Amino acid sequence: MTIAACGGDPGVEPGVDAPIGNDGSLTVDAPPGSDASVGGDPALPGPATTTSTTVSIPGALSGRTLSSTVITPSTPGPHPLVVISPGFQMARTQYTSYATHLATWGFVAILTDYAESGFSIDHQRIANDVPAVITWALAQQNLAIDPAKIATAGHSLGGKISILAASADTRIRAVVAWDPVDSNAPSVAPEKMGAMTAAIAVIGETTNATGGFMPCAPAADNFTQFYAAAPSPALQATVAGADHMDWVDDPSCFACGLCGAGSAPPDRARAATKRLDGAWLRKHLLADAAMDPWLATSADVAVVSH
Repeated sequence: MTIAACGGDPGVEPGVDAPIGNDGSLTVDAPPGSDASVGGDPALPGPATTTSTTVSIPGALSGRTLSSTVITPSTPGPHPLVVISPGFQMARTQYTSYATHLATWGFVAILTDYAESGFSIDHQRIANDVPAVITWALAQQNLAIDPAKIATAGHSLGGKISILAASADTRIRAVVAWDPVDSNAPSVAPEKMGAMTAAIAVIGETTNATGGFMPCAPAADNFTQFYAAAPSPALQATVAGADHMDWVDDPSCFACGLCGAGSAPPDRARAATKRLDGAWLRKHLLADAAMDPWLATSADVAVVSH
C-alpha cells in the first residue's frame, strides 16, 4: 500500500503514487480481496452525499447548551451515530473534515463545542454533556439513529472526553481518540477504564511527548496510557513523525503554533485517522470484517492491538 502526503507542501513524496489532498482524500492500492468502492480503503470518501445543519443541543445541566453541527448522509437509515469532541481551546469547525468523511460512509456525525470556556473547564461536566447529545440525537426522528450503533471520537482533550463519556454510558459501543491527553482531573487512564465496555482505538504521534516548557501530549498522559489501560478489544496506532496539531483542519490557528512541528506532512496523520475512524467504527458498530486489513501496520503507521 502506498500513500502520498502533500498538505501545504508542494510536490509528492518519493516513491508514492498519488497525493493526499487537504480534505484527506487519497489514492491507494487496496489489499488483496478488497473492493475499491465498497470494502476498500476507508480513508477514501464513501458513496453518500452529505448535508450540514447548525443546531443548539441541550447539555446535561439545565440552561447549558452546546453549539453543534449535525452532518447527515444521503443514505436511508437507521444510521450509526458518532459524537465528536474538539481539542482544548479548539472550535468544532477544526474537525469538520472528519465528520463529513464519516457521513459519506453513512454515519450521522455531530460536532459539538463545549458549553464552557477558559482554562479551568470541568472535564467531568463536559463528558456528561456527551450522553445528553446522544439522547437528543436519538429523539430526532429525521436522523434515524440506530441506538445500538453509537460511538464517540475526539482530539486531545476531546479524545479524553470521548473515553470518559464511554466509561459511564454503555450506549457508546466504540471510541476513536485522536492523540488524546489525560490532563487534569478526573484522570481516566487507568482509573475510569476497568469496566469499559466500548471498543477503544487510539492514534497518536511521536513528536510532542517531550520537549518545550510544557509538552502538548506529555508521555505520562498521552495515547499510549489509554491503550495500556483499555480492556479488550483495543488498538493503538502510532504515526511516526506526526505532531499533536496535525489533527486539526486548519493548523495555522494561533494555538496550533504552541506545539512543536513534526517531521511528517500533516496529511499523513489526517489520512491515517480517517482510515482508522472508518475501519474501527465499521468493524465494531457494523460487524464489517472487510475492515480488518485496514487495521494493520503500514509503512507510516505502527499498529498494536489486544
